[in-house]
Amino acid sequence: MTVAPGFFVIALCVFLSIAAPALSGPSDRLVASSELLARDEPSEPLNPNVANALKLQQSQKAHPSVANDTFYTVPLGTTQAPAGSLLKVETSTNTSLYSLPPNLSLSRFIYQSKTSNGTLVPVSGFILWPYASGPNSYGGYPVTVWSHGTSGSSAECAPSNFQNLWQDFQAPYQLALYGYVVVATDFAGLGVSHDAAGKAVIHEYTNRAAQSNDLFYSVPAARQAFPALSKEFVTIGHSQGAAAVWSLAEKLVSEPLAGYLGAVVLAPGTNLFDLPAGPAIRPLILLNLVPTLTQNYPDFKLENIFTPQGLQKVKIQRQIQGCAIVEQQLVGPGDLQPGWQNNSVIQKINQASVSGGSKFSGPMLIIQGGADPLVNPANTEARINDTLRKYPDSDIEFRLEPNVSHIPILYAGLRIYIDWIASRFAGEPVKPGYHSYTATVARPAATFQVETNWYIQKLM
Repeated sequence: MTVAPGFFVIALCVFLSIAAPALSGPSDRLVASSELLARDEPSEPLNPNVANALKLQQSQKAHPSVANDTFYTVPLGTTQAPAGSLLKVETSTNTSLYSLPPNLSLSRFIYQSKTSNGTLVPVSGFILWPYASGPNSYGGYPVTVWSHGTSGSSAECAPSNFQNLWQDFQAPYQLALYGYVVVATDFAGLGVSHDAAGKAVIHEYTNRAAQSNDLFYSVPAARQAFPALSKEFVTIGHSQGAAAVWSLAEKLVSEPLAGYLGAVVLAPGTNLFDLPAGPAIRPLILLNLVPTLTQNYPDFKLENIFTPQGLQKVKIQRQIQGCAIVEQQLVGPGDLQPGWQNNSVIQKINQASVSGGSKFSGPMLIIQGGADPLVNPANTEARINDTLRKYPDSDIEFRLEPNVSHIPILYAGLRIYIDWIASRFAGEPVKPGYHSYTATVARPAATFQVETNWYIQKLM
């Protein structure tokens, strides 16, 4: 593994990916899968930025495609297995295909979950192992259930098939290096593309019921795969994944899961319509909603929300199966019809994207960057206040980190959430009620590195 300075800034986001600078410069180190590119080659040449991003995406894969990795094939006869069942486990994944830190180990698994309407669905994920167990007063290997930020909506966008597990040192590597087992869902539709009967599996992007189900059922499945795991666990997520973690905490009020110790929520995208109206952000969101729109609403007409230019980009996306790295280069101004927010189906999808404002289980740590261009701190505080207004006894610790952006909150908040998780596994009591803190910054804002300007590239 090597950490190299790059001319790409890979920024993963809220429900989405923050727009990166135009991709240009040398591309000799970006190795694409000719097999995949030939299979999905669009009918006309790609924009150079999109083409370069697609090469970068392919160079970051552990396997060229989930379609030719037999791990993602669901075992026959499992379509009616109960939710939470372990369907397949790869106990020792070949770590040489990944860009992991030394002394970490990797497993992959497929388990049964439920869609937003309760239909059984197979989901893939990974389990990242520390070198040795961290402290745990409850016994067993302490478990953190990781919920990733937006990677895309294609089956090709499974974090378990990215060399860096999609968010590398942003969270999963850090958790494992501190001694926690990281149980991580890909989310349904990312990785596994069909169930055992051949039915297509889609990613219900931003749907909180679907994604909280995927988190919920990953826990018993991981325990089946590895009984040495601690029964106790903490959930942690970023952006899209943070909203899913918040929604899971709400789900656990009526459906408790043994061993739950609390939730860490970093820069949560709690409402689709709260996202900023930038020229690329909302088109990227809607591009990722296309699988949901076409499968869950078969009478829906994409031209009701996309312009002809936008429809062409939908076509390209279907052909190339780009992930967030590619999507942020594909979308832009002029892709959406005026008034798309008023569409009744989009309003239903927005309602299904809401987190916060309901009773939740266990303590919650919420960490928010004060300069987040994607998740407005005021919106996060509004969701907290809505929750407290209805449930004033809620145990919430809110940490505001001034001058910190969307992805960097994972670094600025590292010490805070690691200490908080350690306290949960130590059995320490939580200070009851609501508590808010604003960080005292060590140096002037202008002296800090603002965004990530590097990426991890595995040596070939």
